[in-house]
Amino acid sequence: MKRLFQMYGGLKKEIYIICFGRFVTSMGGLVWPMLTLILKSKLGFNAEEVALWFLLFGVFQIPFNYVGGKLTDRYNKRNLILIFDLISVVLYCTTAVLPLTTFSLWIYFIGSLFQHMEWPAYDALIAEMTSDSDRDKAYSLQYLAANLGVVFAPTLGGLLFKNYLWLSFLICGLAVFSSTVLIFFC
Repeated sequence: MKRLFQMYGGLKKEIYIICFGRFVTSMGGLVWPMLTLILKSKLGFNAEEVALWFLLFGVFQIPFNYVGGKLTDRYNKRNLILIFDLISVVLYCTTAVLPLTTFSLWIYFIGSLFQHMEWPAYDALIAEMTSDSDRDKAYSLQYLAANLGVVFAPTLGGLLFKNYLWLSFLICGLAVFSSTVLIFFC
């Protein structure tokens, strides 16, 4: 364990903050692993309808990533992350207070698309803040943080699925908001 921490030592504190923000943002995705169950069990969709939802989201995700990359090339990366995060927070928290319907899931999807738009900004920000010698470590730590968030999120989501699904959406919003605050002070 000590060797693991030594491997990621010596980076700027801003890199650690960005990586923690990426972890928390990834934790905010705790609804995604349960989405098939939500669509099938809670909303009564059949397998074809569930597949169509995922297909539509995948198709929408491509242009949003592209636009996010173009905006990242043009504007301040940190500010883009803050703006996209705040839009996502508002949409996620809105989903938490609405009854679970197809409409509320579309609001959640739109919030998730803004999360996808910020990924190029995260990557570019890491590149800007690191030297050539530290860049590999910084990217490795960022991807580790994101993957850990994705691993821990389903555990929490599974505990909330049956009786407190609304809380999962709220936690998504609060998790993204906490990373937004960290990035703001970075």
